[in-house]
Amino acid sequence: MARPKDEDLRGRVLAVASVEFAARGFAATTVAAVGAAAGVTKGGVYFHFRGKEELFFAVVEHWREAHRRLLQPVAGASLRGFLVEYLRFHFRHPEAAGVLRVLASEFRGHFTAQVREDQGATARAVRLRIRELLSQGALERSLFATDPALAAFVLGAAVEGVVSLADTAPRDVEPFRHPESIVDFLLAPYETAPPVPSLDQRRPDPPQGVDFLPPL
Repeated sequence: MARPKDEDLRGRVLAVASVEFAARGFAATTVAAVGAAAGVTKGGVYFHFRGKEELFFAVVEHWREAHRRLLQPVAGASLRGFLVEYLRFHFRHPEAAGVLRVLASEFRGHFTAQVREDQGATARAVRLRIRELLSQGALERSLFATDPALAAFVLGAAVEGVVSLADTAPRDVEPFRHPESIVDFLLAPYETAPPVPSLDQRRPDPPQGVDFLPPL
């Protein structure tokens, strides 16, 4: 009878491997080192993963799934709340961005299903979520942007820039590791709604979900 897999151990290996791959890269990370850091033999790692590449892509998928959950719409969410939580997640787990950096650099020439997934998809999904919440804020008259598409692009680029720096230059980010302060600074230009026009100047609000193009 086959011995059942220890899911707690699998999760521990994934957590340790995330840190190792993000810090050392794929080529320089060994299964033995991951096992030692996880408190298990190399054979224990191979019990869950057939090799280093399978382990690496399991780590990639683990963080992609965590990121997808982070981007899921939540009832009552605000743009400020989303951006704060997004930065807080990446400050808490810098290895999430680090693993994707390794994927983009060391696997650039590999044409596997895992690598073919568009590396820009994450950034586009973040911009889309920002744009949705910015439009929601406009309908509630708590936020205003003359061009919501451009605002979403700029805010998304700013947030992703902070995430990238937290991965590649953490010492530079350390004095500013306050998600609330960063987000308040970024959103300040959008938090003053335009003056309410007089009755004879008013036009119907645009249909919900409609804003300026171009697409993301």
